Amino acid sequence: MSYVNVLLCLSSLLYAGFAFSAAPSSHEPLSFTQGTKKQLWRYDEGIEKGKELVLKGKVLSKQARLLVRIDHPKSHHYFSRFNHEQLLSQGQFTVRLDLDSLKTGHKFAFSADQIRRLYYAAIDGDIQLLDAHISSKPKAPSQLVGWDFGNQKTGAWGFYGVTPGSRWEDIGGVGLTKPNDVPLRGNLRQRNRPYHDALIRDGFEGIQSVTLPLKNGLWRVRLWTSDIGEWEYLPHPLKRKVVINKQTVLAQDLNADQWQEKYYFNQPDLGGSLASSTIEPRQNNSPKRMAEPFWDSFMINRGNPIDAVVKVENEQLHITLESDVPAGTFLSAVIATPWNEASENIMARFDQLRKDAFIEQWPILPSPYQWQDHSNIALFGNDTTWVAHSEQIEFKIEFDQAYGHLLSHTLPITDAIWLKEKRILGRVGGQERALTERVYLEAFDPQHTEAKTGDIWYLFAKIKKAKTQSTSRIGQHPSSIGALTFSHGSLQHTFAHLPIHLPRSPVPVGIYMDYAPHLSWFSTDRAIEQSQCDYRFLQRLGISGVAPALPTPSTKPESIKAFKKAIQAPLIAGLQAPFPAYTPLKRMVNQPLHEQISVLQALKQSHPYTLWSLADEPGLFIDMDEKLNQLNTQLADFLPTLRRYAQLNHSEHSTLVSQYSDVLINQGYGLNKASFEALKQANVRYYLYNLPNLRYASGLYLWRSKAGGFWQWHGRMPTAHPFDPTDGREDDVQFFLPKKNSCDYPTIRADLINMRTGINDLRWLSWLSQNANHDIHFAILHHELEQTIALDLSKKTIFNKEINTIIEKIKKLAQTMPLDR
Repeated sequence: MSYVNVLLCLSSLLYAGFAFSAAPSSHEPLSFTQGTKKQLWRYDEGIEKGKELVLKGKVLSKQARLLVRIDHPKSHHYFSRFNHEQLLSQGQFTVRLDLDSLKTGHKFAFSADQIRRLYYAAIDGDIQLLDAHISSKPKAPSQLVGWDFGNQKTGAWGFYGVTPGSRWEDIGGVGLTKPNDVPLRGNLRQRNRPYHDALIRDGFEGIQSVTLPLKNGLWRVRLWTSDIGEWEYLPHPLKRKVVINKQTVLAQDLNADQWQEKYYFNQPDLGGSLASSTIEPRQNNSPKRMAEPFWDSFMINRGNPIDAVVKVENEQLHITLESDVPAGTFLSAVIATPWNEASENIMARFDQLRKDAFIEQWPILPSPYQWQDHSNIALFGNDTTWVAHSEQIEFKIEFDQAYGHLLSHTLPITDAIWLKEKRILGRVGGQERALTERVYLEAFDPQHTEAKTGDIWYLFAKIKKAKTQSTSRIGQHPSSIGALTFSHGSLQHTFAHLPIHLPRSPVPVGIYMDYAPHLSWFSTDRAIEQSQCDYRFLQRLGISGVAPALPTPSTKPESIKAFKKAIQAPLIAGLQAPFPAYTPLKRMVNQPLHEQISVLQALKQSHPYTLWSLADEPGLFIDMDEKLNQLNTQLADFLPTLRRYAQLNHSEHSTLVSQYSDVLINQGYGLNKASFEALKQANVRYYLYNLPNLRYASGLYLWRSKAGGFWQWHGRMPTAHPFDPTDGREDDVQFFLPKKNSCDYPTIRADLINMRTGINDLRWLSWLSQNANHDIHFAILHHELEQTIALDLSKKTIFNKEINTIIEKIKKLAQTMPLDR
């Protein structure tokens, strides 16, 4: 059962099973029954402004989940309440909820004085609640004065809230010299991002100047000057100037590469806590110990704080901002403390408060996912590996001593890619307010990299055709001993060669791609070049398909030409069609029909290998659905051979399939025999998308379902900053991390290897199917596997150990084939 369903069940039992307590004074602890799993507190007149709910306790299980639900007078179901779920790691925890920033599931905001009921429930794991109370929200050290820019009159940390309508007296100016103009000037546009840090999540861009009240003297000042960003967008002003009381504190004039280096490729320096994988367990790497270096090296700098010491002479701190773009004139907060021997300590105390708040809000949980457990990686030098010509192989190389750098190798391989583990932090489950390790694999040159004691390297490659004149044999089959020769030793592995050229993948299997955002902002040409390098890398790695990065076509000849090049690029790189065109028609939906028809007719040569998306999980955006439905109907009449597809993720969408030539479906739609039969009866081609267990989905299940392909979301979709998993509404979805040198081999999310392994499984199954038509032994195994692999994905998933056994069975059968086959 999903957690939303759990919440709905809890909502339906409004009072059942809850211990009740009368509302206490907001300055007193909340009473609760020791050992309770559920607790309810009632409020008849709400709670005063400026308060927070604080829950403290201990998680006794490996992890747990608690729920806080807050009702206003009209709350009557799940989406009419404030609901907060928190994943927790083992040990002590503190959860704080700002009672002035409550929104229902339908985004309706309500104030603290409207609160009528507070619910607490431990909905998963073993939680011991130790303390619950309502208290005043934490404040910055008293020696700090601060201003928080946004739409609230009261700012974070007890600072003054600065809004376009703020008066001098509202922002601390009582008794101080008043300026002749309003405090905040400019062509203001508010930004309010879904970010956890109230100080920097909102602000105004377009600020020309702001005047803040401050007593005369020297002041230590800090300004947060950058918008956090969201929706695959990080503001990127190149030219900025900030002046405080005629003193220039920032004069920035960058080119695109310099901006990316400073503001986009900056990432956490986690030291030994998330170092590359080694044979010995990493020391001091408990999840909670990752939080401090993550904050100290990275999170503290979000919002681009600028520090200065300035002189105030007329009881006014006058700040001017200049830029050639509105995003370069942004402020979210300003703080100041008198400049003296204590000022740095005061700033450090405030930094520590923010750090503690972050660590409380974002627990770091151990990752249960080990990517090697979903692959078919062989330990180099261990046993013999049976291989076929063009098969994709995967080796783990463990160094028990210092071998130095690689001098040469005699392995029967081509298209070698050498990788090492790199670990970063990502969100648990994509949208949870909790973090966990995310493993990536970073390419390196083994001839310029020292293999040190305890290191682990990974090698991914394709097998070359065996030399038939080889004198080495295992049974009747030729064998070879491949060696890795290093500057301080060598390693060997034995290969037994099967008389088989493994067929290519019968269908496309790959990932959704888009142009790298950080390149698209500055140079279309560089973004296109990056996408072409991505396709070539995917093909070399062994991925067979892609939903490619595509521009929005128009009737202009140069636009048509650009689109043709873009849709042909993956084909030229060796990837397999069809290619889903996920975004173009959605971006064109408001254009006149005759222009849409004209564009598509001009692209008719690409129609056989292009799928045009005209529905994307209908029901999420009703207005867009209606427009796309109308366009779909019109295109069916005017261009009946156009391959129009829908992405469907709910069983109710089955009524829509007859409107399209092709559909992409996932578990939400229903992956089972009845669904597939219905689609065949409707003469609709079907494909799979966005499934768990990438090896199984890309291999055995894809083969069993007879779907026309499989694509997984997404190659390049950082929410805002690619190394901050906490910004935006969800995790960064990135199979590829951005790199400074665009066409270097990308750093890839490790589960892309699981997809690669699944594609290799699919090729073996395809080879088995080809031979089952004329050999009884192949036919028997083919039938056995059809019975083993369930069509209903929800009832049975086959995991790695059993998949390996299946592939071994096919290889054992291959060993019986005559050498001239």
